[in-house]
Amino acid sequence: MPEGDTIRRLADKISRHFAGQRCERCVTRDPRLVGVDLAGATLVSADAVGKHLFIRFDNGFTVHSHLRMTGSWTVGPLAREPEWRRRIELWMETGRLAGIDLPVVEVLATAHEAHVIGHLGPDLCGAELPDLDEAVDRMHRQPDDPLATALLDQRNVAGFGNFYAIEVPFIVGVSPNQRVGAIEGLQQLVGLGAALIRTSAERGPQNTTGRRLDTADHWIYARRGRPCPICAITLDGYEERDSPWRRVSVWCPDCQRVDSTRAVDGVRLNRLMALHPARRQPSFPRLHAPATSPSSESPKILGGC
Repeated sequence: MPEGDTIRRLADKISRHFAGQRCERCVTRDPRLVGVDLAGATLVSADAVGKHLFIRFDNGFTVHSHLRMTGSWTVGPLAREPEWRRRIELWMETGRLAGIDLPVVEVLATAHEAHVIGHLGPDLCGAELPDLDEAVDRMHRQPDDPLATALLDQRNVAGFGNFYAIEVPFIVGVSPNQRVGAIEGLQQLVGLGAALIRTSAERGPQNTTGRRLDTADHWIYARRGRPCPICAITLDGYEERDSPWRRVSVWCPDCQRVDSTRAVDGVRLNRLMALHPARRQPSFPRLHAPATSPSSESPKILGGC
């Protein structure tokens, strides 16, 4: 499922291509869009809130979509998918805009956008910096939830997906299975996630290592069964059907032990993020040492990860 940074980049791409352009033709092939015709309207802007995409027009209407696992938008060229998969297709002045296999799509009054996003937590990739205090307060309302469950719940904080629910806990040495109420430094953990996802929204690929920044480089995502890049212990995880949060998951059983109380490891965080441009983000945690470090030694990063 595309995450908040991907949807933010998509919204910015649509705005760059078509903001200020008139829709010359509109075709809909979805029962939810019967009677919709945006021909003659001018595209004002596209925006993202969490994982929701809004394409706004000057006639007071917005195309709202959520891509979930199957949807996508083609921006610019003619879509190559069969027509029946193009749920909505707009001929703009300099190209096409087509929504492909959209599981959620509707046209609503722009003034009513809040009706579909009012329940969301702070938006990680919005123009304003997310309110980390509010995000943490929302997560603490369910203190027995596993960390990954809390991060993926868009009512707590809007934009994180499974990639960040795996990578962020690994970087700080906390298990995705750790109870939210038993984590010391939760605000720093969320701040790191916000710094990473906002950096990705600005720069491009989802990169959590700071190496090969033009590629999607990561620590353990999709590497279950391989050696941990820190301690070489075999990475553990869940299949989707076994996971309490219904997502495939990965963690290191040694670096990310579940304890009665677990603290964000500041030494580990600084070591693993030493090269990452996310350090320049305002939300990046400025930790010189962990409150209670799981290890007295700095982690040694192994090669070949």
